[in-house]
Amino acid sequence: MYRKWFHPTFVLLVLSILLLSACGTTADNNNQSNQGGTSNSSDPTSFDANKKYSINFWEAFATGANKTALEGLTKQYMDKHPNVKINLQAYDSYPTLQTKLNAAIAAKNPPAIAQVYESWAVQYKQNSNIVSLKPYLDGKNGISETDRADFYPSLLKDGQIDGEQYMMPFNKSDEVVYYNADVLKKNNITPPTSWEEMLKDLTKLTKSDGSQWGLSITPSVDEWSILYKAMGGKDFVTTDGQKVAFTQDNNKTTAKAALDALTPLVKSGAVHVTKQYGWQNDFASQKAAFGISTVASYSFLKSSIKDSFKFDQAAIPGGPGGQYTVLYGTNLSLFKGVSDDTRAVAWDYLKFLTGKEANSTFVQKTGYLPIRQSVYNSPELQAYYAKTPARKVGSDQINNAFVASIQPGWQKCRDVITNGYTSVLNGQSTSDAALTKMEQQCNDALNG
Repeated sequence: MYRKWFHPTFVLLVLSILLLSACGTTADNNNQSNQGGTSNSSDPTSFDANKKYSINFWEAFATGANKTALEGLTKQYMDKHPNVKINLQAYDSYPTLQTKLNAAIAAKNPPAIAQVYESWAVQYKQNSNIVSLKPYLDGKNGISETDRADFYPSLLKDGQIDGEQYMMPFNKSDEVVYYNADVLKKNNITPPTSWEEMLKDLTKLTKSDGSQWGLSITPSVDEWSILYKAMGGKDFVTTDGQKVAFTQDNNKTTAKAALDALTPLVKSGAVHVTKQYGWQNDFASQKAAFGISTVASYSFLKSSIKDSFKFDQAAIPGGPGGQYTVLYGTNLSLFKGVSDDTRAVAWDYLKFLTGKEANSTFVQKTGYLPIRQSVYNSPELQAYYAKTPARKVGSDQINNAFVASIQPGWQKCRDVITNGYTSVLNGQSTSDAALTKMEQQCNDALNG
């Protein structure tokens, strides 16, 4: 039998290696936690109030009332939380914001919180770049079920992916009809409530000498999609997100009818097709009696029109399928890649921005829609609407607002449909040819 023995030097060497290995493992785990790993606390909303935090918020409010309002609210939050510094990184547009976010994610250096569109969030969720907000909503510093019920259901649902909350509503708007109230009054016309009435009124208000059109419009997928829904169209994309649904079964006839609805009026001169913000110039100079755009256009029109004539907003007309409008604007998401307590502070800031007081201030400063029902019904906002009745129209349509699709490929599809719709209105394509192209290119985009 052989005896096993160990030299003391060998034993010390082994112990040293084991000790170093243990230290290395601890360092790696701590580093992972700082990069957004599992929190030391079971509550993701908890953080040390005595610790100093620096929170990066990436957004696209670079100018005007939006910038001023967000800066003011952020200052309010920091005044109440002196250990927290919110770094507002404003980009000049949403496409720029998306490009910067994608680059930061690739570099593993994302912000703690950012504005996101629905389709961006779907892609970020698929790549595990953003976190589910359910644990935050349910946390000690969360939002109670009663308080959640205060948000407009359609807006809260807009922030869900596969039934789970990944976004909270922030700056939301919808599309409305702008009309020259003086012109309508002179012609004994009231704002139309149906598309049938709208088309008749556009012809009535068009002057044969070309000095006034019924409608000036910059065509986009949104006007087409509103007509499609109002005429009875159903889904835009199949449930698996792989193909368009607007060319399936009865939807195809409706999609074609929506493409053709305004075409005869373009030919007759009742509808004037413009590019970009050309419709605003036409409306402000009283060359068009109607315009269609988001509630966000109000402040721009007001600054141009001043008191030269009275204008107002009306709800988007309805049709056999109902009354619909498109929901615009971004939501807020929290990103992985930051420490757990940093994200907990970002959640606290998000909770503040979507709270009643902050939302009321934000709506009155910017003209965006209230995201909470209690804010809409508050004495402060009702007084605000009494002074500016036009601003109330968009809010009254919230429950009829829709987002056509949240699939990442839908953004390319939006461009495809806009181009197709514009080509039909300008007489450069038939609706059949445009619809075929829309189907083919959208399917490619959805599977890209």
